[in-house]
Amino acid sequence: GSGAGDLAAEKCLSYVKQFVDYGLGDSEVTLPFVYRSYLNSGANLIFNAFLHANQQLFDENKKKHINARGGASTLFVFFEGRTMTLANAGSCAAFLVRRGRVQSLVKPRSYNAFKGVFQGSWNTQWDFPLMAMGQNKDLEPEILEVRIEKGDLIILATDGVYPRLSEEDFAECYSILKKRDSLDLAIQEENQRLIGLAQAKGNVDNQS
Repeated sequence: GSGAGDLAAEKCLSYVKQFVDYGLGDSEVTLPFVYRSYLNSGANLIFNAFLHANQQLFDENKKKHINARGGASTLFVFFEGRTMTLANAGSCAAFLVRRGRVQSLVKPRSYNAFKGVFQGSWNTQWDFPLMAMGQNKDLEPEILEVRIEKGDLIILATDGVYPRLSEEDFAECYSILKKRDSLDLAIQEENQRLIGLAQAKGNVDNQS
């Protein structure tokens, strides 16, 4: 939400980044929290960064009136060589575009996803998160490890962008970027194109 939610999102990313920056190269940093044997060291670091950020926001919210308590959906990506670790909590989304084909990487924790609504046709009445950082003491972020290939395109999006966009909208980014000489400028233009498409199809909330 406006105000409390904006501040919670800003704080959440700050807490996650601070924890990751502090923990890089220090295997002991995760010891006060949890260790998942099926995740590599980088993924465990991100997992614990989310737990840390959630705890900080939750403790701050406990001191506030219920109407002033902010929650945040958070999506974070970390690279170690060609291994990408992606952590998600809330209603954000991520897509892998590889050689023009699109694959959704995470499942938003939203009521739309709970009801099984297909990508591109989400109902705005059901577009609210079932999980948010800072709202509950318990948190189980979704952690995904992906081996990245040359030419892969990773798109991260908030719920003001992706719900009404189709896989074809994301796939088109690949063909457009391949034709451009200046990749940095082209990426900025594609970000704006996707936001423009989302607005044209009725999405207006938190467009990043």
